[in-house]
Amino acid sequence: MMIKNKFIAIALSAVLAIPAAVTLIPGTGIETKAEAAIDVTTYGALPDDNVDDREAINNAIRAANEAGGGTVTMPAGTFDVILEPLYGMGIELQNNVTLSMDKNTILKVKSENKNRYEIISIKWKENVAVTGGQILGDKKSHKGKLSEDCFGVRVIDSKKVKIQNMTIKNVVTDGIYLGASNNSSGCNNVKITNCIINSSGRNNIAIVDADNVTIDKCKIYKAQGRQPECGINIEPNTNGGKPKKSQICKNITIKNTKVTCVKMGVDNHYFALQIINPYHYDSSLNNAIANKVTITNCDLGGDCGNFSGTNVTFNKCKIKGTLYTKKPTKLKKTTYGRKESY
Repeated sequence: MMIKNKFIAIALSAVLAIPAAVTLIPGTGIETKAEAAIDVTTYGALPDDNVDDREAINNAIRAANEAGGGTVTMPAGTFDVILEPLYGMGIELQNNVTLSMDKNTILKVKSENKNRYEIISIKWKENVAVTGGQILGDKKSHKGKLSEDCFGVRVIDSKKVKIQNMTIKNVVTDGIYLGASNNSSGCNNVKITNCIINSSGRNNIAIVDADNVTIDKCKIYKAQGRQPECGINIEPNTNGGKPKKSQICKNITIKNTKVTCVKMGVDNHYFALQIINPYHYDSSLNNAIANKVTITNCDLGGDCGNFSGTNVTFNKCKIKGTLYTKKPTKLKKTTYGRKESY
């Protein structure tokens, strides 16, 4: 019966979706479009029916984009996401679209043997938001052996992105990944607010190529699976330790955030926060990979390391493990277990 209802919903979607209304600005002759408001159920994505909802959700997102932008809503319940078979794509955001989920919405990825996937993908987009809901990954049941690229939310070469009020847990690789495609400029103006990110298999948040990033009021717990297993890892891809100017991550603000690690005192593992050039062991190759990183009012329950950042400041922070520094680091009203400088 559920499957039958889904087909009926798909057939009626063009009628039930609310299109963007065109209005005329008085005295100007200029037409503007009001934002579309679309519920995914009108496109056939029904909660708790054990049927794949990926394409129906993406159809609703594309409809909002084609209407000039708007909000796509998802009610409470579990939506099953069977990933696209070739590249492992899940939900694909579009320009000027907000995906707004109820706090009890769950995006549940089917257990996979893929070595790469993106449950929510934001690629080459602008003015995008994802708010509410939960992403439930397949870390505990994943069958892939070399899964280095399985992400909860992956943002590539995108601008004006908001990720807020989300819970992301048990993702195979990184909970949230901010980066770039080849020879591109990376992400700009990304805000991650009031999110809970728990038990990712590599890093809970990975900042690989992004400028003007704010992480605020987040709770980040116990990344564990494969090195480096960080709460927040700032580590651009470098050419033998020599990043291009455009690859240096600039203006990163982390505030009012709590990070809890599995353990402390393990070399290059389980850092609450790490700013690192992968070639930092060779001082001749330890070039700066981040500039102007400010960490304010954070509870950092693990080791922290500024190996390769410039203009890095900890202000009113509690570091419960060791603070490692290879680059000059400003400490203002910040406590730590101990400090090692190289």
